[in-house]
Amino acid sequence: LRRPQTAERLKALAGAPAAERLTLLAGASPHGLPLAELVARTGLTAAQIEAAAGAGPVVFLPQPEPWLITGAALEALARRLVAALEEFHRANPLLPGMPREALRARELGGGPSFLLDAAIGAAPRIVAEGDLVRLAEHAVRLREEEAEALARIERAFEQAGLAVPPTSDVLAQCGVAPARARALLQILLREKRLVRLGDELVFHASALDRLRGLVAAHRGERFTVAEFKDWTGVSRKYAIPLLEYLDRERVTLRQGDTRVVL
Repeated sequence: LRRPQTAERLKALAGAPAAERLTLLAGASPHGLPLAELVARTGLTAAQIEAAAGAGPVVFLPQPEPWLITGAALEALARRLVAALEEFHRANPLLPGMPREALRARELGGGPSFLLDAAIGAAPRIVAEGDLVRLAEHAVRLREEEAEALARIERAFEQAGLAVPPTSDVLAQCGVAPARARALLQILLREKRLVRLGDELVFHASALDRLRGLVAAHRGERFTVAEFKDWTGVSRKYAIPLLEYLDRERVTLRQGDTRVVL
């Protein structure tokens, strides 16, 4: 026999308790339904629906948009998130977590983004930190050769001062496979021990600190790119990105072809 469609089942449940009707409708979608749609489809008021949700197996999410989803669907989504993160950590042990948007796109499909937060809240094993999501037990643990490679990468940029080598050269010489080397670079960038100013320009934080101090000694002075090159001893290849960095950091202010030290 043909299984009754949702509309037919809802008609048969017309006299059933509100919670039962809500469960049927909300459960018809893996992502639940907005409160406004449930009001239109059930004839119940928003207050009646909220009360029924509190008494039944349907979860009411008030913000940012009033929404209802069955507890079973929310738990299923939470389990999928955990499984996705387990897979991500196995494949990317040197990364601290999975980008939130990537996780949402993979597991939530066309559902509203705020359901991701609700599912994370329903999964004690999941931790959200800014734009990253990880399992609570996950931590970046370096093998001995990875720790040595990380130290080589940092040392190469630290010793270079402001005349840094191409990033690709440093990674190629660090002693681990390219993918792992890139992951180690990300660790140093994330910890702000290195600062990226371009695709192939990465500086050690200590070098940039010294640069700020050098430029600050000229506070109030107006200078050109050529004068900046004399102060620092770097070529134009480095001078322009460094000056743009100082502008962003509000150490200098560009005014036409010159800059002033703030």
